[in-house]
Amino acid sequence: MGVGVAVAPQSVLTAHYLVLGASSVHVGAFDGRARSVRDTALDHETGLALLHVDGPELRPSPLAPTGHLAAGSPVFLLTCQNENERKGASGHVIAIGPFEAFWEYMLDRAIMTTVINPGLAGAPLFDAEGRLVGVVSLGLSAVGRYSLAIPIDLFLDRRAEMESGERSKDRPVRAWIGFYPQGFDGGVAVTGVVSGGPAEKAGLCRGDLLLSVDGQTVGSLRDLYTALWRRRPGDILGFQVLRDSAILVVEVTAADRDVFYK
Repeated sequence: MGVGVAVAPQSVLTAHYLVLGASSVHVGAFDGRARSVRDTALDHETGLALLHVDGPELRPSPLAPTGHLAAGSPVFLLTCQNENERKGASGHVIAIGPFEAFWEYMLDRAIMTTVINPGLAGAPLFDAEGRLVGVVSLGLSAVGRYSLAIPIDLFLDRRAEMESGERSKDRPVRAWIGFYPQGFDGGVAVTGVVSGGPAEKAGLCRGDLLLSVDGQTVGSLRDLYTALWRRRPGDILGFQVLRDSAILVVEVTAADRDVFYK
């Protein structure tokens, strides 16, 4: 379960993991009127999903690129825990900056705020003028970092693709490995692999300590993703790993994440 926000009369934006792998999706609205989901467009790179719905038109939120936001900017979110309630929370932007996660995901301008989300993920984040500036993706437990939102700029950049369901031929496709790397002080370890994905097929294992990719040392998730995303699906990448006190090289043929999850 999650929350979404209307960005067009028949389009709802939300966090992509809320609908990833779903065989069917149900959308309820505060007005109680029935709407069916015609199709969904997932963007794994931004972490967003766009649901196209049929039925009575929704009232879309105004969208605002985040260039005007800075540390201290007031923001608020609207969310719920079921279809018949609304919950709000307010706070301020702590920072807008880099964020890396363990599912081959990285943002350059994530919005980190003091807002504690009182409901479900996917909630819209608004600025003081009521304009949509982000989609709340995660709750962060670290002191002073209560929630993280995906900036609406990423949706604006990909809007045409998500609305059409067709990936732009001009956009390079990133290599996808299908593993869950976790950064720690000075290194990166594999904490799991996607079943049936490239990493599992090649023999990367949970517990492997990643030393380098194609000879480039990786000491953080950002180092790792920067190295990976220079490559494309079909490329063979050499991962030097430390496993059971032995150093070995595992060659992984990168895949296309969009195709894998389609």
